[in-house]
Amino acid sequence: MEELLLYFLLAPATAYALAALWVRRTMRAIAERELGFLRKTGATSRFFVFLALFTVPIVFGLTLLLQAQRVQETPVSDPVLRLLGWTFALAAALTVLSEAWIVVRWKAASFKDMFARVLVLTVIPETVVVWTLTICILAIGVLQRGPAEPPLSSASAAGVSLALEIMMLGSAAAPLSAFLSTRQPVLNMSTFRRVLLWTVAGDVLAVVCLALSVSQMPRT
Repeated sequence: MEELLLYFLLAPATAYALAALWVRRTMRAIAERELGFLRKTGATSRFFVFLALFTVPIVFGLTLLLQAQRVQETPVSDPVLRLLGWTFALAAALTVLSEAWIVVRWKAASFKDMFARVLVLTVIPETVVVWTLTICILAIGVLQRGPAEPPLSSASAAGVSLALEIMMLGSAAAPLSAFLSTRQPVLNMSTFRRVLLWTVAGDVLAVVCLALSVSQMPRT
């Protein structure tokens, strides 16, 4: 299936580019108010740390692409494989852009004294793409049929599709976590715990959808 490259690599790579530009533009806006900000070694190195975090969905996508290419194309498996691609692409894009949203929201604090805490906040939406990867791997395991195995049944295909649709809904947990992490007017030592709890609360949706997706996945 030719469009697999679009789902597993192009979509997360595009989200990565947008997130990098968004964060870099924020840094330039900070530099307009704080002379010398961009020349500080700490600010630049921390920017690259965030960029490294944004690459995780691209690595996951490459892993899924290699596995998905081994799935035999049939009229039953093709729609499921396409849905799998859409599920991962959506989760990857929302995860990366949500992480960038958190960095952008806390502006200069993301590159100064609150860097470590902002990094913790940005890692929380990352769980969405991790759990989506888990469901996608389970789905590919069902789609791949050995020589001695019967073809994929319509019932199994329907179960996998439902599991993927549920996980697609769960990908909304990434922007939800990012939104809840911005509710405090400032981020400092006294407000960080509250911000962290709200960010984790947004991830509950992904946990629920993960459990429901696993329960819908065919066992054979």
